[in-house]
Amino acid sequence: MKYVFLTIVTMMLLFTSCSKDDVSLSQSQSSCDFINFKYYNDSQNYLGELSNEYVLIGIDTSYSDIEIQNLMSTLNQFDQSYDYTIHNSGKYKFKEIPVKFSSSKSCVEITQIISDLEENPAISYVHYTMQTDNCQNLIGQPIGDHCINSYGSNFYIKVFNENDLSDLNQLISETNTELVEQNEFMPKWFELRATKNSDGDALNLANYFLESGFFEHSEPGISKYPVD
Repeated sequence: MKYVFLTIVTMMLLFTSCSKDDVSLSQSQSSCDFINFKYYNDSQNYLGELSNEYVLIGIDTSYSDIEIQNLMSTLNQFDQSYDYTIHNSGKYKFKEIPVKFSSSKSCVEITQIISDLEENPAISYVHYTMQTDNCQNLIGQPIGDHCINSYGSNFYIKVFNENDLSDLNQLISETNTELVEQNEFMPKWFELRATKNSDGDALNLANYFLESGFFEHSEPGISKYPVD
């Protein structure tokens, strides 16, 4: 009788384990990690609807444009006939490339593509993009016929007291983010960087830092990119 009981228990444990594995696998295959807001004055500021046509790829500026073009030619997720632009801005550590999928993708598919692409050591980040009807720069000049919005790897934190950075240093360590610099002219502001090893991308972490209650403001770097 004892052996029959043990056999039944063993089978139940195996079934439970398999069921948990199946649920975990199902969840990993059906994840949509897109976030459509940032905080502004402690309120959620809507950033726009997900673009199902584009993502933004960030690659370290140590890579030449030719090397980037060679890499892009190997990525079969994207429309190889699309005439993308490689953006390189000032002191920013990364070149950014808005790229177009070969066909429209769901959020779940984009999330998986982002995860797959970030396994490539040459790719520093891949970010979701948002639809927008506004295709003008900050001074109202048109920059194209069709634009998308996205965000880089850096975000900006305003501390309550620049002489006490214990909370800032704690969250930097907990989230595995990087401190870029303290603003020379506004010492309460700090520039941070999310990497592939951080607990989220720059938009996710900008929101998380503010939600912690330790900081006065938190702001991701939202940018506009012409794609047509």
